[in-house]
Amino acid sequence: MELLILLIVTHFIADFYLQPKEWIDCRFDNKVRSRGLYKHILVHCVLVGLVLLFYAPSFSYALVMMLGIGLSHFTIDLWKAGKPATTPYFLIDQVLHIAVIVSLWVYVNGSHIQLLEFLIQTITNPHVLIIVLAYILACKPASILISIILKRHTAALFSAQASSTTPSDPNIGLEAAGRWIGYIERCLTLTFLFMGQFSGIGFLVAAKTIFRFGDLTKNNDRQLTEYMLIGTLLSYTIALAIGWGTMACYRFL
Repeated sequence: MELLILLIVTHFIADFYLQPKEWIDCRFDNKVRSRGLYKHILVHCVLVGLVLLFYAPSFSYALVMMLGIGLSHFTIDLWKAGKPATTPYFLIDQVLHIAVIVSLWVYVNGSHIQLLEFLIQTITNPHVLIIVLAYILACKPASILISIILKRHTAALFSAQASSTTPSDPNIGLEAAGRWIGYIERCLTLTFLFMGQFSGIGFLVAAKTIFRFGDLTKNNDRQLTEYMLIGTLLSYTIALAIGWGTMACYRFL
């Protein structure tokens, strides 16, 4: 297990701390002919080699791990070089790298059957499924419920602001920012609740109050302030209700 953790640490060091931006730009511009790509793979292989030198049980073990990690890293980075720099591709890239490292480690150690059984048992565990369900409910379903509850207020608010708000208005927020703020705050609320860290929930409420409602009250827009306050309280109420319901089901299961 120490070797697996070290290999993952090595991956992140090589990918984020020892890869200059010039190498990344070179890879995107030149693809397979990129010197930056080959330099990055060399650095990665050297670090992996140093780890395997001290922790690999045999030369054949080290050779398989080195070749597997080096070739897969080259292939994945070459594939990503033709893709836009967006969040989905970034996450896919990192998941693939980690999946290869874990898969090689499992295969070389001959414990793939045990790992597969463990994964199946974990995924099908009712306690795990109920926690996953809680986070799923806390995101889009909760967001839709809040929008339905606030529908009348939303129509009244934005019809009143339609005549005064222009595309250049500095008070216009980022697109979909409110929805993502809601997702994050409800997921954090659930996490703190499951961990028994109720002070963390209080910190979230206080932080949002300071950063969001301070500007609203300065603008003397009481209608918008009350609308945002209702939305925030609904968001936390729904998150707490989901969390308490999940904990009750967890104990019942």
